[in-house]
Amino acid sequence: MSQVDHVLAEQAQYYRERAGEYEGWWFRRGRHDRGPEANARWFSDAAEAQAALERFKPTGDVLELACGTGLWSERLLADATSVTVVDGSPEMLDLCRARVGDDRRVSYVLADLFEWEPERTYDVCFFGFWLSHVPEERFEEFWGKVRRAVGPEGRVFFIDSGYVR
Repeated sequence: MSQVDHVLAEQAQYYRERAGEYEGWWFRRGRHDRGPEANARWFSDAAEAQAALERFKPTGDVLELACGTGLWSERLLADATSVTVVDGSPEMLDLCRARVGDDRRVSYVLADLFEWEPERTYDVCFFGFWLSHVPEERFEEFWGKVRRAVGPEGRVFFIDSGYVR
């Protein structure tokens, strides 16, 4: 197993074990509370990202990579014809399913995003807080997969935290 594969395996295990805590991080609850000022900056940034997604208007058939608990899936459904969510954690997919309910427009795919290949093209590919998890050695390969998923007419929208080296 290469060093990158080892890191990715650890990352996958982390998200499986911490699926139930993820929304605590997002909503800055409990041990994830960073205090009033830091929380206010976070919520302001999150609202700005949400407004940008609303302006982007992800219509048609949408692919969401690394859907997590469905926080963004729920928003994608506002304008989408269908949403295919892909995540490597069955625990995260369960939380996503619980959030969005039995909406027939949603398809759930359990898959390692580095191994998974799209079987069709989509109008939009969305991912939130995933790009920072893609190792440099897999970066070009990942963007090739995104290109194959949206085809020449598709659009891509992603949100992520700043990267500090």
